[in-house]
Amino acid sequence: MATGVLTVAVGRATRFLQYLTSEKEYKGVIRLGITTDTDDITGKIRTQDPVSWVKEKAVHISLQRFIGRIDQFPPRVSAIKKDGVRCYKLVRAEKDFEIAPRRVQIEQIDVQKFVEGNYPEVTIRVVCGGGTYIRSIARECGEALVVPLERVDSTCNLRNRTGDFCAGGTLAELVRTRSGIFTITNSLNLDEIRVQVEGGHSPLQSIESMLQHLPFLELSRQAAQRWLHGGIVTILADEIEYVEPYKPIRGKPIRIYHPSSPELLGIAQVDEQAHNEFVLRKRLFI
Repeated sequence: MATGVLTVAVGRATRFLQYLTSEKEYKGVIRLGITTDTDDITGKIRTQDPVSWVKEKAVHISLQRFIGRIDQFPPRVSAIKKDGVRCYKLVRAEKDFEIAPRRVQIEQIDVQKFVEGNYPEVTIRVVCGGGTYIRSIARECGEALVVPLERVDSTCNLRNRTGDFCAGGTLAELVRTRSGIFTITNSLNLDEIRVQVEGGHSPLQSIESMLQHLPFLELSRQAAQRWLHGGIVTILADEIEYVEPYKPIRGKPIRIYHPSSPELLGIAQVDEQAHNEFVLRKRLFI
């Protein structure tokens, strides 16, 4: 069901994937009034009740509570391990288990479209850190929409974690529109890659292009040679060129350049030695 941006590295570039930003951006559609065992529309339906009483304002309020550093309950059908076993395998084996919440960072959730009906659909845009499940946002949004007391009757059969009857929700569509610095507009699908290769063009981007968010430093000729040969290099904080809003702290990476050309030599880890002074430690060469 999910489509969108997937960063693929080949050869030496695979070593630099660790330095990509983990922030993601998604466009998804939540369908309210339905819950499934996978938290998306491809799963087996668990509950299905019309919820025409749900209005856009209530959805907006429910989604805002998920912004920030939160504890999120992942879908039971997921690749997360429980006692060394993937959760989706436990579900297939019909094992009973509890899945613990995980701390995730959600920067922004916007409601882009709301379609009323027995099973309202909400189009959302989410900016979040790595490890965030949009399926969980869909489920928890539905759980946060409590059935009004005057509408509670014998047909209500879904309760949230606090025991209130709720609307329920599942993810109907999902597109990852951005992964780090890579957006869907500057990405290629498999057919487009095939056309470029057959035409004699390379669809690959340079290693340097995926590291533009990192601060950088141009070493002197002597310091560059010392760094390339494993020697210790000490620098002052004001020698580092910062890429806003990034600010390096101890243990963070920076790009290292050669003084006589715009050549990227590699990545170094910055360790604080004294006030306003840093040592370049860990090395990863181009």
